[in-house]
Amino acid sequence: MEKKRNIKIEELEARRPFSVPEGYFENLTQEIMAALPEQESIYSTKITVTPWMRIRPYLYAAAAFAGIFFCIKAAVGISSRNNAAQVAQTEETTIYSDEYIDSFLETAMIDDCTMYYTLVDAN
Repeated sequence: MEKKRNIKIEELEARRPFSVPEGYFENLTQEIMAALPEQESIYSTKITVTPWMRIRPYLYAAAAFAGIFFCIKAAVGISSRNNAAQVAQTEETTIYSDEYIDSFLETAMIDDCTMYYTLVDAN
């Protein structure tokens, strides 16, 4: 078996097998540009702005505001339906007259203490 040889960086620094020709980097940019084919720049073409291109951002903004408006309207409509149901329920409890309540309490066999306790718990 061959013995592995440890290479030290100091030994490698002394010998450099490759070299750069004199003045290579001074004219490099000009040589590369001369070797490239001529092309028309993409920035030199003029873009024509159509009326649709001008109206499009405003149309998108209007659609976004309309969407937000309808979402809010739907949320308020749902809560107003719940409020209407609660109002209908409270109106349903206030339909009875005092005479009806008095006759109910006389036949229900509820004493005064139980009635007061119920009224205090309701609030």
